[in-house]
Amino acid sequence: MSLQREVIEQTFAEDLYKIPGRVIILVPQVWSSLNPNEIELLSKILGAVKLTMAQVQILVKEKVDLTELQVFNPPVVLSFGSKIKQVNTPYQVNTWNGAQVLEADMLGAFDEAKKKQLWTALRALFNQG
Repeated sequence: MSLQREVIEQTFAEDLYKIPGRVIILVPQVWSSLNPNEIELLSKILGAVKLTMAQVQILVKEKVDLTELQVFNPPVVLSFGSKIKQVNTPYQVNTWNGAQVLEADMLGAFDEAKKKQLWTALRALFNQG
């Protein structure tokens, strides 16, 4: 019996249950309350880092503790207006339990300076320059 178990353990050595999750987008208000300009801005932000709406998971939460999101196994968490307990500095890439985390302002609150800050952080996060 132990020889069979040993053969199985050597054959299946990887952690097959650790499927990488999708990028998580956090917004504080329900999707239907976003105006078309905010949705378009989010779509453009995702497009700039070579993602589409279909490739991300959007969660509605005003405040979040990243431990709640561990079940999703996200490689990246982007927050647009949702307050993340483990993040103290917006527009800076943080790492938490293997996930890259970036907190920014609400989609409707971006001016040119904030857009530049976001783009700088996104380039660092997604290794684009």
